[in-house]
Amino acid sequence: MRRRILIAAFVLIAACVAIRAAVVASNLPEALTAAHFEALRPEPNRQRAFLHRMPKGGDLHTHLSGAVYAERLIAWAIKDGLCLDPAAMNILSPPADASADKPCGTDPKIVPIADAVAGWRGQTTFDLLVDALSLRWFLPTPQVPSGHDQFFASFSKFNPAAGGPDWTRTLERTAEMTVDQLRQYGADNVQYAELMVTLIEGEDRRRLGQAIGAERDPKAMLAALEKAGMADVVRRRVEDIKALVARVEALRGCAADATRPGCGVDFRYIAQVNRNGVPAEVFAQTAVSAALVRALPDVVAGFNYVGPEDYRTARQDYRAHMQWIGFLAGKDVPVALHAGELWIGLVPPPDLDFHIRDAVETAGARRIGHGTAIGFERDMDGLLAELKARGVAIEIALTSSDVILGVRDRRHPIRTYLSAGVPVTLATDDAGVSRIDLTNEYLRASQDHGLGYRRLKGFAETAIDKAFLSPPEKARQRSRLDAAFAAFEREVTDALPLGTRVSAFLRAMVGAGGH
Repeated sequence: MRRRILIAAFVLIAACVAIRAAVVASNLPEALTAAHFEALRPEPNRQRAFLHRMPKGGDLHTHLSGAVYAERLIAWAIKDGLCLDPAAMNILSPPADASADKPCGTDPKIVPIADAVAGWRGQTTFDLLVDALSLRWFLPTPQVPSGHDQFFASFSKFNPAAGGPDWTRTLERTAEMTVDQLRQYGADNVQYAELMVTLIEGEDRRRLGQAIGAERDPKAMLAALEKAGMADVVRRRVEDIKALVARVEALRGCAADATRPGCGVDFRYIAQVNRNGVPAEVFAQTAVSAALVRALPDVVAGFNYVGPEDYRTARQDYRAHMQWIGFLAGKDVPVALHAGELWIGLVPPPDLDFHIRDAVETAGARRIGHGTAIGFERDMDGLLAELKARGVAIEIALTSSDVILGVRDRRHPIRTYLSAGVPVTLATDDAGVSRIDLTNEYLRASQDHGLGYRRLKGFAETAIDKAFLSPPEKARQRSRLDAAFAAFEREVTDALPLGTRVSAFLRAMVGAGGH
């Protein structure tokens, strides 16, 4: 009897081993690649090199002006003849009293940026300026006590170099910044990006806001905009955007040579709305943004609210904003929203428990940017289940949550979302300000949170699956990504020595391939 039991146990174990071997062998390149990735875990530099080569699908949450590195912005500022306030390290447009002999006006403290950074003596100024326009070497001071403050202050410092208030120059610079980023994404093995940009200029925004006046009923507000000529504004913006895309393609030169850097990267724009403006102007921006998505869905894929979520205006108007978005976007306009980019202590507790839920349930957001404060939401588990059921993706920006909110390692909720089955993808947020790239975020997910190859591969797939694309284009992008992963995994596997392949296979057999 005992012998029969031992034989039965042996047969059962052998069957389990055979089944496991069959499962591993059914996708051997992926299994070996995953096991090899785990073997690299003790060496972050090797994992970094691995992840740099790995296809990463898309970056769905990136602010275009914040994605550009300071060095490039400084070069554009020199090209445009802009000025510098060395005391505040602010880039400035030439003042009204500028002249040929005084290109930055009569204030002796304001100097041409080209002169300020020229020669070896200008290196110190150049370095300080790079630090001021980013989080490089950031150390708290009484004037700038947190990474949060440094991060958001940098945008006003470099805004003139990104185009400033001049709409024509902003469009030209937007085209240049787009091409710069597409080349960076190509180098980082990213095939698709959605770039947040401002698509309605200040004068139109103010005029439309004035037409709304003190009205607060959404239907009446929209009627006021339509009466004030919003359709004409949208038509002009559509022509501007078409010209912008044409300029991007001319600068890329892909028609003449599809192998040029960045030509393998597809992109869409996300119209961004400043949530910290005057209520009527926020509504006007939202209405125009929704109209642009409907008019040019293959270029403007959706819209998003931007600006610090913890600022007073964003907090006090949050519920109204969500209602306006739900009303204006309806069921046909894709919406991604910064929500829950908060933490205890940054805002009072009552501001922590409803932002993500309202963004989904009231505004109809299909993706949530950051979502860091999920642990403070009312009925967190119920909300997580709702996010999963609705298929709402979370755009996780690990470095951004670290430098802005001080939330890192186990306090970050990435594993909370994953354990609840909520779709997750990784994003850079503002790569230039944070001095990172998308590979960096994948490396942090591995090193800081212990996530394995298959989970990281899933993030890349989610980036395409949750992109604001038409079904045929999404299918094309997913096919591209699947082919890229197949080629990558074959390349990794083929490069492994036989002994390493056997070791990796055995690791995969015992489930050491990472998840």
